[in-house]
Amino acid sequence: MKIRSMIFWATLTLALWLPSPAAAQAQSEALTLRMSRDFGYGGFDNQIEGLFSLRAEGPQTLTRVEFYIDSQLMATVNEPPFRHQFNTNQYPAGEHVFSARGFTTSGEPLQSNQLTRVLLSAEESRQMLVRTVGPILGVTLLISLLIGALSLRVSRKPFDGSYGLLGGAVCPQCQLPYGLHWLAPRLVTRRLQRCPHCGKWAWVGRARPADLAAAESRWRGEDQQAARGDEAAERSRHQIDDSRFDT
Repeated sequence: MKIRSMIFWATLTLALWLPSPAAAQAQSEALTLRMSRDFGYGGFDNQIEGLFSLRAEGPQTLTRVEFYIDSQLMATVNEPPFRHQFNTNQYPAGEHVFSARGFTTSGEPLQSNQLTRVLLSAEESRQMLVRTVGPILGVTLLISLLIGALSLRVSRKPFDGSYGLLGGAVCPQCQLPYGLHWLAPRLVTRRLQRCPHCGKWAWVGRARPADLAAAESRWRGEDQQAARGDEAAERSRHQIDDSRFDT
């Protein structure tokens, strides 16, 4: 008895969860309407403007689809893919309901779901775009200016022979090395930085080890020459000071 009871409840559960053949057939015979944006504005609250497409998907026996806007026929498509492209400017601005009606090989009509959209005029679309994109561009510009200011401040520090995590670059003007900084504006693999040696700005990327080694040799040579020049200037200054006490 216990086994029979378990079989009974298992069968009842499956019967409740599994769709009936009639429901499965009705689902396969459904007509689904979708809308996609090809070019234009598609914003909040289902507001659209520009070039859009309506697509209807149904059973394999589908032979014809009629597309409607507010019960007004827009187009009839007699072969797959059942798609109709339209421009929102062809219709009055405001809220509209889109739907489709299909027909199978046996002549059975199929009604699609409905899509509600608010059509905007070209001027309304421009205003919405400015209100949406304007603040984003402003914030982006502000961040770019802050990064540029920080990058300029960092680039004024003298080169001390270290590169950091991003590696080193070679200035295309003076051929001397310096480190890449993460604050520098980036374009793909290159960064806009100011050379701490000559002060020139350039888009530079991570240099190869051989190029860095050659640039380091040049930098050490110039650094030694500068040090020798400072020493000579210091000796000359001392000689001038000492000459004041000569009689």
